[in-house]
Amino acid sequence: MAEALILTGFMGSGKTAVGKLLAEKLDRDFFDADPLVEERMGMPIPEIFEIHGEPEFRKAEETVVTGLLGEAAKSSRGAVISLGGGAVTIAAIYEKLVREPLVVLLDEDVDRAWQHARGGSRPLAADPEHFRSLYAERESIYRSVAKYIVDTRDLDAGGVADRIVELIHERTGTL
Repeated sequence: MAEALILTGFMGSGKTAVGKLLAEKLDRDFFDADPLVEERMGMPIPEIFEIHGEPEFRKAEETVVTGLLGEAAKSSRGAVISLGGGAVTIAAIYEKLVREPLVVLLDEDVDRAWQHARGGSRPLAADPEHFRSLYAERESIYRSVAKYIVDTRDLDAGGVADRIVELIHERTGTL
């Protein structure tokens, strides 16, 4: 069985784009937690937040991510999993991530993350001050679960994916 390669980081750090490229490069399945939460709840994330609130979103996210980690552990092909930016704040997910060997933090500058996330449909990216506050709250949590940290500044998604492949290969000799 191949280990899951799990991408974490703040919203706007490129987890989805990098995850898709990594899955292709490594011939692994790709799973993006946010669309799976939307599928589970039957509506887009902004509607989930508006109708049910963030606590219900986090409950669905916990169920989805826990399921993904369980399925990935059984996969012979391996998987790349892109987590939502707040998944690490859920205690059950955090506890699982600290035991996973291939958790990669996409370390993005808060201002660049804001440029990527603002103006879209992300409910937690509507206000720049709140955005920066969340970033500050979560930064140490991301670092505490990460086994690898990739500075995404000055790299496009392809460069980040290449760097992750190199970094993990250098440290483990395999992937």
